[in-house]
Amino acid sequence: MSAHLLSLASLFALALATSVIPGPSNFLTMRVAMRGGRGPAIGTALGTTLGCVIWCAAAVTGLAAVLAAAPWLYKILRVGGGLYLVWFAVALWRSKAEAPSDEAPPGAARAAFLQGLAICLTNPKSVLFFASVFSAYVAPGTPLWVHGAAVVVVTLTCLAWQTSLALVFSGVRAAQAYARAQKPLDRGAAALMGAFGASLLWTAG
Repeated sequence: MSAHLLSLASLFALALATSVIPGPSNFLTMRVAMRGGRGPAIGTALGTTLGCVIWCAAAVTGLAAVLAAAPWLYKILRVGGGLYLVWFAVALWRSKAEAPSDEAPPGAARAAFLQGLAICLTNPKSVLFFASVFSAYVAPGTPLWVHGAAVVVVTLTCLAWQTSLALVFSGVRAAQAYARAQKPLDRGAAALMGAFGASLLWTAG
């Protein structure tokens, strides 16, 4: 029992470190929070968390074995994720500045939720984490309660981090700072996402 608890504690540390590392999901949540406010930002956080749940389910059902048997599948995921991130970066670069609003437009939270889900599912960093690190904690010989606990640990860690970003960056000061410099901030985020997507396409070749 104690060995499994220590294992879950190490999984929490790894999941938190992976969440904190700058990446597309974090950039998206921060931007949506500053641009759209708390509601859409929470939607993004929930979409990202659902993506984590889906990857957890894939890992529990043998994601590592599938990728080992079909390495071309991981290459497809990298290319698809890279193309999506480049497309998203171009759209973000071309987006027009908008005046800040106290209320998000109808459907903004739903759109943000779907964006968060899509970014998480197409992020190869997620594939690597769940196919290697997470899969080691849900191996066939591991008790079922550890499988469930591992899913809960990773899901709650993702939810807590993304929600924290949503709450912090949707604050008044962050929103005002974004309103004063929408274009450079959007283009900076677009450049980072585009570079990440381009690196995926380059290494997938």
